[in-house]
Amino acid sequence: PWQPSGKLEPERQLLIDRARLAESAGRYEDMIHLGRELAEYGTKLTAPERNLFCAAYKQYVGQRRASLKKVDSVLEMEELIPDVEERTWKVEALKEYRGVITGEARITCEEAVRLVDSSLLPLENSSEVRVFYLKIKADFKRYASDFCEGPERQLVADEALATYQEAFDLAAQPGEDGLAPTNGSRLALALNFAVFYHQVLKQPDKACLLAKAAFDDAVSMMDQLEDEHYQEASTLMRTLRDNLTAWTNQLMEAGLGAD
Repeated sequence: PWQPSGKLEPERQLLIDRARLAESAGRYEDMIHLGRELAEYGTKLTAPERNLFCAAYKQYVGQRRASLKKVDSVLEMEELIPDVEERTWKVEALKEYRGVITGEARITCEEAVRLVDSSLLPLENSSEVRVFYLKIKADFKRYASDFCEGPERQLVADEALATYQEAFDLAAQPGEDGLAPTNGSRLALALNFAVFYHQVLKQPDKACLLAKAAFDDAVSMMDQLEDEHYQEASTLMRTLRDNLTAWTNQLMEAGLGAD
């Protein structure tokens, strides 16, 4: 259990130290094992611990997403080989390897979602922390959709949408139950929710509307932030603004327009 003095038990501190070492060494598979132990420790995670848990799974899955793009690029070139026999065996080998990558990524995404649902969310009453975990859950559903095809991809995307919306509704509650528009968790949620609309659902208009609303709601309140929160909020808002600019330009070039 957590010590009231703020000091952690040696076993728990060792997990954290080893996870940080694994991160600095780029050993994300090791980091995942440690993050899983930390999540199943049975107590609430501190903000740095939550970030470690999230980073472990995101880095591991991010490597698989990058690998998949590379394999798909090679696969596209191999499918142009004129010799049928050579093309057939090379394409089959690449598809088999692609299956290994997607399998690893999907298992990891599913584990992250399971840990959030079973070990982390049930311990939390704070709206801010619940929004953080719901965003993680939605993010990994979004990542998982990259490794699915056909009806299964649509099903996973629908689950991600429902989870993003649940987190968004919780963050946007009025009064003390909700989060301020400048809150880091709320801004990060809006950023990723907009990316989901743009990249997965292919709805750039909705992505722009969401990003613009989040930016506009926060910008007028930035001068009320203390220094420790200002940098995080300003970084997220710059990314929101950059995405909004790029997406709006794309819509204009396509002749769709965005108000």
